[in-house]
Parts: sequence; structure tokens; C-alpha cells
Amino acid sequence: MSFKHLIDPKYSKNDYFPIDLSVNNPFWDNNDVSDITVFEEYLKNQRDKTGKYVAHGGYLEQRALYRKSIRFQAGIVRDVHMGIDLWAPAGTSVHAFMDGTVHSFANNDDQGNYGPTLILEHDYNGKKLYTLYGHLAIGDMNKWSVGSRFRESEKIATLGKPEENGGYSPHLHFQIMTDMGKYKGDFPGVAAQVELQHYESIILDPNTLIF
Repeated sequence: MSFKHLIDPKYSKNDYFPIDLSVNNPFWDNNDVSDITVFEEYLKNQRDKTGKYVAHGGYLEQRALYRKSIRFQAGIVRDVHMGIDLWAPAGTSVHAFMDGTVHSFANNDDQGNYGPTLILEHDYNGKKLYTLYGHLAIGDMNKWSVGSRFRESEKIATLGKPEENGGYSPHLHFQIMTDMGKYKGDFPGVAAQVELQHYESIILDPNTLIF
């Protein structure tokens, strides 16, 4: 499968570089990954170091970020990231993974959540797939309606600012599911270690289908 442009197609595959937000990166032992200023400086340094621009990664990454958030520490500890993130400036265009229709959408606007979220439904080799696009701009939501169709690579949204995207440095959270269950406009993007077996056949590795 060829490289998928999930954000602005001016960025080629060669513009992407992996970023480590895991608990194994010692940088986060002494620096607060949830502080946007700290994170943006780290991101700039990584861009300068690699000579590339779009940071990506995070599938099944155990992240330091979630250990600093009450949202993910209440009850069972959830700190494993289930999608991938693509880090680019607010306003960067977001594009459909493949032909599909709008399954649902919502503004999950509590702190630490996705903010504006769009879910598309796809037919893939005779089966249903669902793709989630999180941390989008609020202004895009009036362009969506359940059942409306998007073509592969068509612009569907733009990346939101921290004040509208759940409180994060601008980025796209992208996730692929085989079953939405009862969810609409939302789906868990962070899981506990003990939940991984449950999600194994539901949440797919996006890297195998994008890169």
C-alpha cells in the first residue's frame, strides 16, 4: 500500500520522523510533556536535529503524558496510546484515509480529550473499517453531516488550536477500528495494559496501512 497523506500533502514521506513520548525516554523524567511550551521546544529541537518536519508515532506507546493527568489516572491506570499522532501546526489540512462516509462526529471538549472528532466508515476488502480523526478545529464541524461522503485524500478538516483540541500542542490523533460498538463521535484512544488483549482485534496498527 502506498504512503497515505493524512495531513497536508505538501509533506512527503521523507518529511516524517518518529518521536519518542514514552516513559522510556529519560527526557520526560525531568520535563513535563503536558506543558505545551516545553513540548513545542522539544519538537523544534527534534525537527532541527532530523532536518524533517512532521513528527509521528505513538501506537501502543506507554506514555509519560498520561501519568500526569487525573483523567487517565482515575480508577484503572490508562497510559497506552492506541492510535498514532502526527504533529503539525494548527490549521494544517487533514485528509481522508480512504473513500468513506461520515459515521459520526462530536466535540469531546473536556480537558485532555479529543476536542472536535470525526469518524468515517469505510468498506475495505468486504469488511467495515472506521477511522477516527481527533484534535480538529471547531470551525470544521459545520461542514460534516452523518452519511455524507468523502473521497480518499479529500480534505476533511484542519488541526485545532490547544484551546479547542483538548489542551494539546496541535496534532492529529488517527486511529483505525474494526468495530465501533455503541460509540458515536468518540472511541477510546488510551487504554490500560490489562485492556490490550480486548482491543487487539478492534484497534489496528495504522502504521501498516499508512507507511
